[in-house]
Amino acid sequence: MGSAMAKSKTKVPAAVLAALQSSGFPFQTAVAHVIRAVAGWSVYASEYPWRTSAGDHQFLDLVATNRNLFLTIECKKTRKDILTFLRPVGHSHTGQLDEFRCLRAGQLRDSTGRPELFCEEWALLPRSTSSEFCVVSTSDSGRDQRLLERDAGLVVRAADAFAHDFPKRFRPDHDGSPSATRLFVPVIVTNAPIYTARYRPSEVSLESGEFAAQPEEVESAPWVRFRKAFMSDSGLHLGDRSVFVVNAAAFAEFLDLIVTSPAQPQDRAEVRFV
Repeated sequence: MGSAMAKSKTKVPAAVLAALQSSGFPFQTAVAHVIRAVAGWSVYASEYPWRTSAGDHQFLDLVATNRNLFLTIECKKTRKDILTFLRPVGHSHTGQLDEFRCLRAGQLRDSTGRPELFCEEWALLPRSTSSEFCVVSTSDSGRDQRLLERDAGLVVRAADAFAHDFPKRFRPDHDGSPSATRLFVPVIVTNAPIYTARYRPSEVSLESGEFAAQPEEVESAPWVRFRKAFMSDSGLHLGDRSVFVVNAAAFAEFLDLIVTSPAQPQDRAEVRFV
């Protein structure tokens, strides 16, 4: 009893509290807790080790699965970041899309029945806007910025590494039927607010490079698709790749909704991933 009381009165060093507040690991464990709380989902791996083509050792924060989908997740905690995805009119579709290009594991048609990997176009719900440009504000003024491409490119390469290892780690008793479709979906979960900005490119001054007037269609979003030709460690050109960027407050809803659409594209633009 006395020992317990002594422990309760022990003052926690300010450095310990500051380290806990600044670390991203508590946020990662909170995201994992959400995954385990959503029916049908589980944490397949935490701190999954992988290596880049340059030999650098990395860790993928989380892999979540409902057996058919494997979400390769990077958790990004921030205090000031705000993500704004651009939707220039006429550049591409600026409405709600279900298109998502990712890796799929399919069964080899031989005696082994082992999975092989393809990069393909899929229709995934929930729908969202899609963008290839993201402005990340890192200060209250919005003047300080960084690129999202580094984070998104890293989670795509981590997804590639996990998918590449998957056939070697495949366990029929745990991973379902080898004939089932399995998609590897890169996801960034962040506590940063997410916005989209729809505008006409003609509203941007060619002299200053800035908007002549404030864009009128700036909206908050719970999740978006970020899509562009991210580099792959495989050395193959796989075309565009997609990444879901999800606000953490909407992540449980996202898990409830994500599913392959009943209507799939006829042309999957398939590329074999080796």
